[in-house]
Amino acid sequence: MFKNIDVIPQFPSLTPDDILDVSNRLKERFGYKKFPREYGDFLQETNGCLFSPNDEDLEIGIQIKTDLPFIQKANVAGIFGVWYDRFDGNEPSNLNWPELFASNENSKENFDVLPDNMMSFAYEEESFGSLFAISTDQRDFGQVYYYYDNYMYSIVGRKFMLEKYGYCYYDQKLLNTLEKYGFDQGQVKRTNELAQFEPIQVINNFESLPEDCKFELLRNEFVPVANSFNDFMAKLTEDDL
Repeated sequence: MFKNIDVIPQFPSLTPDDILDVSNRLKERFGYKKFPREYGDFLQETNGCLFSPNDEDLEIGIQIKTDLPFIQKANVAGIFGVWYDRFDGNEPSNLNWPELFASNENSKENFDVLPDNMMSFAYEEESFGSLFAISTDQRDFGQVYYYYDNYMYSIVGRKFMLEKYGYCYYDQKLLNTLEKYGFDQGQVKRTNELAQFEPIQVINNFESLPEDCKFELLRNEFVPVANSFNDFMAKLTEDDL
């Protein structure tokens, strides 16, 4: 797939029955309505992987375009696989690299980052909170999004946006969504002044928000990077770090 990158498998491959089991377990545990078939096909061939330079003298990484004004490309360290107890004795290629269920537990339950029907499947870096997620909702099923670590944005991205453009990127994006649905600018301004300009706070402060508006607001910090899992994989490129 890549000239200077080794694609290192993480766990043994899965079977079609495993994919069905994974889909059912994800639905029961996290409420994901449908499992993306293309990602399932990948897990049957390569059950998770790490991207690593194949020459120790090379400083090469895998990246994807994001179209964010403060970070045009994001690193992709690897794709999550699924661990089964029957794999005991097959040592993972990287013990510190999380697997699919552990990642979603962390992102959805421990830190409440993921909206409903949004499944994390890859990370930018092991030490960052940034991640890549794929929608399991029928309204944007299969769409791949990039989430930039909120802490990093608060100390890097927000500072860059305010200094260069005079506004916060995510605040403006949220404002554009409310304008799209015709909300009174006075209400929006008061909500912003009360330091409640977060999607969930806005939803709680505005009565009778259309469901489509809530849906867009809760995806405010998720930036589309690909139309499907296969499209995501096709858009990955090598880049000098």
